[in-house]
Amino acid sequence: MKQLTGLDTSFLNLETSTSFGHISSLSIYQRPTGNKDFDPYQVLRRRLVEVPLGLDRPYWISDPDFDLDFHVRHIGVPGEGNDQQVGDLVGRLIGRPMDRSRPLWEAYVI
Repeated sequence: MKQLTGLDTSFLNLETSTSFGHISSLSIYQRPTGNKDFDPYQVLRRRLVEVPLGLDRPYWISDPDFDLDFHVRHIGVPGEGNDQQVGDLVGRLIGRPMDRSRPLWEAYVI
């Protein structure tokens, strides 16, 4: 279990039902060389646990029910797949709140 920093907690507290604090990006990853025990999902399995009554900052815990298929999704662009349609799809994907009962990340392969 690892407690969130004050900065991370402030991002959570700034969210409303219509304004989200999540960030979208394009990332390319490469497995480290020479480390046979490397587990890329160790950090990605963490989910948020709130402290009752908000008396302290939330904590990260390892999610025992982690489901990789929930987080890595495949989706197609409707129609011809032009720039406008791709932009509309991305806008819909990032315009939703994250499910705080699961690890706070999602990846889409479009």
